[in-house]
Amino acid sequence: MQEMNASLTEKNLFEQAKKAHKMAYAPYSKFAVGAAIEGKSGKIYLGCNVENLSYPVGTCAEAGAIAAMICGGDTIINKILIFATGQELIAPCGACLQRIKEFADDSTTILLANEQGIQKRCSLSELLPFGFVNSELKK
Repeated sequence: MQEMNASLTEKNLFEQAKKAHKMAYAPYSKFAVGAAIEGKSGKIYLGCNVENLSYPVGTCAEAGAIAAMICGGDTIINKILIFATGQELIAPCGACLQRIKEFADDSTTILLANEQGIQKRCSLSELLPFGFVNSELKK
């Protein structure tokens, strides 16, 4: 696969997600993931997966980046890039897609990348066509 035509912002997200990937704590699965978010303000926020011996209490890279974004004062994800090594592209898990949805708008872009660069651009609705919305709580 060849790197898709990426903007300077996307190239920066790619480099930052690669750095976050190197910081992952994955002693059990040996599968590191890094994520970089561009908030609506233009600031970049990073996250990496953090495993735990009790598997259910680990944290995905996307969740870490979202927490950093909220702590940094942004509330809308402009773009999020997920980076992992290997031939297969890694998309956010279902729980992380719902987390992204909480802080997404119609223009939020999800970028999937490996060592060769950004390989795929997706909208949230492509990856989570029937995500839970707050109007469901009003019923």
